[in-house]
Amino acid sequence: MDDVRVVEDLESLFRAHHGRLVRALTVACGDEQRAADAVQQAFIKAHMRWRSIMHYDDPVGWIRRVAINQLRDDHRSDVRKRRALERLVSQPPAESPAPQTDGAADLLANLPRQQRLSLALYYVDGLPIADIATTLHISEGTVKFHLHQGRKSLRAQAEETDHE
Repeated sequence: MDDVRVVEDLESLFRAHHGRLVRALTVACGDEQRAADAVQQAFIKAHMRWRSIMHYDDPVGWIRRVAINQLRDDHRSDVRKRRALERLVSQPPAESPAPQTDGAADLLANLPRQQRLSLALYYVDGLPIADIATTLHISEGTVKFHLHQGRKSLRAQAEETDHE
């Protein structure tokens, strides 16, 4: 018989990882409510498939991946809605105020999305590079590149602030 690894129940997983996942995705997307909604949706999907997921080597990784995909889907949907409204009114919508975020999200706001995700998963969620690569479906070398470029950009931002 195969040696199947079964993790604790979903409720324990939720208690142990929900807050950290929300924090990491908040930093990545800049909106705590969106991040919380995405993580919540991921846990709901995990609940619906728990009999299979509980045997996965990394059920939290599966939940994280689903939450990131949810954020991507939401972003795409928002972009489509905005473009449709622009076409309807034949002029771009007025600028809306930036969402309220913490300092980390503000620092990362100008970075490309993959750099934001890599930095958030590494520094906030505490994932090793291999897990980030698996989560984002990219190579470990690409994760290292995004981390390096993100740090480089953040250093440049810090130097600009120091000179002002």
